[in-house]
Amino acid sequence: MTKILRRRAAVAGPAETHKHLTKGINLIADLLAPTLGPIAGHIASQRDTRGPELLDDSATAVRRILDFGDPRVDIGAMLMRSLVWNTAERVGDGGATCAVLARAIYINALRMIAGGINFRDLERGILAAMDAVSVDLTTGATLVVSEDELSEVAFTVVRDRPLASMLGEMSHLLGPNAKVTVQKYVAPYLEREYHAGANFGAEIASYLLYTDSARKQAVQTECAVALVAANLAEVQDVVPLMEAAIATGAKSLVIVGNNFKDAALHVLINNHQAEKKKLNILAAKIKPVGEERRYALEDMALLTGATVLGQGFTPAPSRATEEHLGKAIRVEVDNGQFRLLPSRDRLVAAQPEVDLIRQRLADMAQNDDDRPLLMSRLASLSGGMGTLKVGAIGKLEREVLAVNAERALKVLSTAQLTGVVPGGGAAFVHARAALKNVHFGDDADYGVKLINDILDAPLRQILVNAHVPAPGVIIDRLTEAGPDSAYDVLQAKVGNAMECGVLDVAGVVDMVLRTAVSTALMALSTDTIVYHKKPEQAMEP
Repeated sequence: MTKILRRRAAVAGPAETHKHLTKGINLIADLLAPTLGPIAGHIASQRDTRGPELLDDSATAVRRILDFGDPRVDIGAMLMRSLVWNTAERVGDGGATCAVLARAIYINALRMIAGGINFRDLERGILAAMDAVSVDLTTGATLVVSEDELSEVAFTVVRDRPLASMLGEMSHLLGPNAKVTVQKYVAPYLEREYHAGANFGAEIASYLLYTDSARKQAVQTECAVALVAANLAEVQDVVPLMEAAIATGAKSLVIVGNNFKDAALHVLINNHQAEKKKLNILAAKIKPVGEERRYALEDMALLTGATVLGQGFTPAPSRATEEHLGKAIRVEVDNGQFRLLPSRDRLVAAQPEVDLIRQRLADMAQNDDDRPLLMSRLASLSGGMGTLKVGAIGKLEREVLAVNAERALKVLSTAQLTGVVPGGGAAFVHARAALKNVHFGDDADYGVKLINDILDAPLRQILVNAHVPAPGVIIDRLTEAGPDSAYDVLQAKVGNAMECGVLDVAGVVDMVLRTAVSTALMALSTDTIVYHKKPEQAMEP
């Protein structure tokens, strides 16, 4: 008993837990809320002796925060830091909006629970309302297909017309799954280059094969390529592939297979990490299944010249020779994508298949079951890579340009896949209409009401930041104007969202809402906090 009493100060019970969480959640939300909207403030971050750094990007701002020196604040603050960071990593934008929504859900739910509403009933209503809003956002989205439309979306992120135009062009030409590398130059500069290439769904077999662990990325250049339509389980499945690659004179080997078992993976990792290694290794597990997987391997074979091993009529990987391997100028794996830059002769060899797929699509009905697979293959074979070159005299300005460009590219990728909705928080306000038919007849209805009440929080904050009087009146006018409308803060008027250029990406908005709900519910369901005497600090969430 004595030991428990001594350590009691390091434990927070339910009442203290939510008091402490609220402090941290409010701190991050208050920090980021002023950055919302086109008329917004900046966050000043002290950078040692180099002077303050002015930030308007929520993800960058929270990266600068490791702790606040008070564990009672840090728990809630770090929860919000993780929310903002992960949102930006996944979709490139929306961190501040996510923080404002999560705080509103959490604070309002606490009040309802204090008033006697059962948490599980409240949670049931919140999740049902979230799903209804999500359906409304995704089904009401407008597809973006033109370069100009993509440029407008990019401008909402970078606030720089020349850069936004170039980003819109690159996204339009390369497609949603293309890889664009951002390079920084020590001078005012803005240019782009395009590189032919192909993109497939795949993931790295082991994090120990990353060439850049911080970015969770693996890159190999001038590499031999082995394609296997089977699992690689034993040592004898991979050693012949490595020996064949060495026989070709290659310094790198990329192996694509269905899966990699421990014995085979152990050999690849040991070789890759050896001090005096003969071969750099990249092993990737292909993600598509069934017929889509077969076509993906065949398309990779077309682009590399490799033989797909282990298909029954082709040799097993244990009998591989150098004639079975292909080659690629560059292979890169990150974020679930396998990007392959083939040699020019292989691109020429693949062109007849590309033309054939285009012709089949032209002759095919829109509702044909085979159409999605053919479109996926066309995207893989004709997708590309690009390099965006940005420069500025100051190091800080260069960093901001590069970060904003990378954020915008993620947003544009999502925009092409999911479309756009009225921006500036308007889509959330219009989505309230979807909640009119969500009823339970019990305390879960309070959860629906909670979501209905907080959906205007982002727009309300944007109006406050712009010093617009009577935000409630503007929100009512927006609701009356209909689902295609948005409030243009710069023009101080309600108008058609597309005509005003006030747009948000449907996939980003949907992800923001789901992440905010998930984080708020996690905080609400936390009853006890155990504080460590010496907590470890981490740059990543």
